[in-house]
Amino acid sequence: MEPRSGSFTSRLAVALAVVVAAAILISFVIYFLSSIPFSALLLIKIAIAVVAGYFAIGVLANQIKRGISKTSGLERGATVGTAFRFIGYIALAFVVLGLAGVSGTQLLAGGTFTGLVLGLAGQQTLSNVFAGLLILTSRPFLVGNRITLSTWQWGFVAPSYPPKFFSDDLLIPGYTGVVEDIRLNYTAIRLDEGTRVKVPNSIVIQASVVDHGQSERLVRVRFDVPKPVDTALLASTLHDVVVRNDFVSKPETVKVYFENITPTDVIIVIEAFCKGAYEAPARSSILLDIERATAELKERQRSKE
Repeated sequence: MEPRSGSFTSRLAVALAVVVAAAILISFVIYFLSSIPFSALLLIKIAIAVVAGYFAIGVLANQIKRGISKTSGLERGATVGTAFRFIGYIALAFVVLGLAGVSGTQLLAGGTFTGLVLGLAGQQTLSNVFAGLLILTSRPFLVGNRITLSTWQWGFVAPSYPPKFFSDDLLIPGYTGVVEDIRLNYTAIRLDEGTRVKVPNSIVIQASVVDHGQSERLVRVRFDVPKPVDTALLASTLHDVVVRNDFVSKPETVKVYFENITPTDVIIVIEAFCKGAYEAPARSSILLDIERATAELKERQRSKE
């Protein structure tokens, strides 16, 4: 743990050095611009304070996030980093008010500041900020979680494409991927296909969140077996095969159903709890086992005939 602590300390020292250097440079600029009329000089001071403060807060927040992430985990690092940004921006706002000669205490006492905040809270930008703070405190998900965001604009739809003609499953339209960062304005998600999307926090806070971070999940597999076939022997054989599959985490949960039996085909459904957060690898492995077992079963039936 010592190298990590040293790396964080060195980065923090560099960040502080940058801030100090910026402060010295600002002092020289203000000194040489002292001949400028007060109103113009005041505007320059405020502009320099806003720009320098914004970048300084960003640098320090990133260093704090990296340092805490290495020692306490990515989730806690992201939370502390975002909280530091919020506190830093509030402090910067009071600094700017001080440079402008406005007392924050007077604003609070007179109710002007409170009214200003409440009025601006209805605006989109601050709505995202307040939503971001709520996400950080309520923690519906953490950085590193794989989730699906589904809002009220996207309803549930019944599947209508093969092989789900006889299925009662529902699809969940939305953004599915790994949460990379939670900022005050946006939540960044790396989608499963690799695209990075930034969703406004005001949308995230009203969305339903499906957490895919569990270590196992229920996997359903459908398979069409042409007739003739002994259905009872088929069910028993496939059950034994799936129980031995490496992805199956709970062999006692394996179930085999007949979803439909037609004059030409038998459609079976197999359910099992499998390892991992992704369904595709387990389903692919089970399908291969089913195909091999079904081919061997039909071959044995033909040899008996």
